[in-house]
Amino acid sequence: MKRPRLRPPKPRDLLFLVTGVVLTLAGVGIGRLVYDKQVPLPYQAAGITAPWVPDTVKHWSGPINTMAKKYNVDPNLVAIVMTLESGGDPGADSGEAKGLMQITQATGGDIASKYLKQPVDHYDLSNPQTSIEFGTAYLAFLRDQFGTAQQGPTWTNTVELVAAAYNGGPGAANNLEQGKGLADTQTVVYSRDAFNMWRERHNGSSPTFDRWKERGGSKLIESAQAAEQ
Repeated sequence: MKRPRLRPPKPRDLLFLVTGVVLTLAGVGIGRLVYDKQVPLPYQAAGITAPWVPDTVKHWSGPINTMAKKYNVDPNLVAIVMTLESGGDPGADSGEAKGLMQITQATGGDIASKYLKQPVDHYDLSNPQTSIEFGTAYLAFLRDQFGTAQQGPTWTNTVELVAAAYNGGPGAANNLEQGKGLADTQTVVYSRDAFNMWRERHNGSSPTFDRWKERGGSKLIESAQAAEQ
């Protein structure tokens, strides 16, 4: 077989070779970035867009949107959690947690020192502004703990894990993520309600929200309405 004669590479050939290598490496880098990066539930400048969110929660749209922007969290997620926690009643007090976002003293201490943009030593969890910032900061922390790029672009799975952690602690979310399930019925219901409300946030109505009201959520909303008067 006759061997082809090899010619020395020309500068143009070397340029093509180097360009191809650079583009290949760049493609690999971009692929890894998209795969590995934790993409957050993004802040939405439109604010609370879910039309069925109760007026008692929309009443707090201003501070919700401000804190959602500050911590890069979708305001709809903050509104959904506030709905489930207090119905928008700033005086809500379960005996263990208080305020619009129902923060416990123990969790409040962690948030104040670890998760706020500017840590604080003194705070009042019953103060609406404080409650909204603490709750939003905690949601951002949980989002970063349990959110991964593989769950995008809808982030439905992330919301379920975040809600489980918000209600039952990070250990509950770990169990849920690892397929071990949730032992606490309250956390099961809570996380599924948040999960489905999030999925229904673009609809004109939310069957999950309606069922939540029938199970007792309407009492929270009524208390919030009374607080506004």
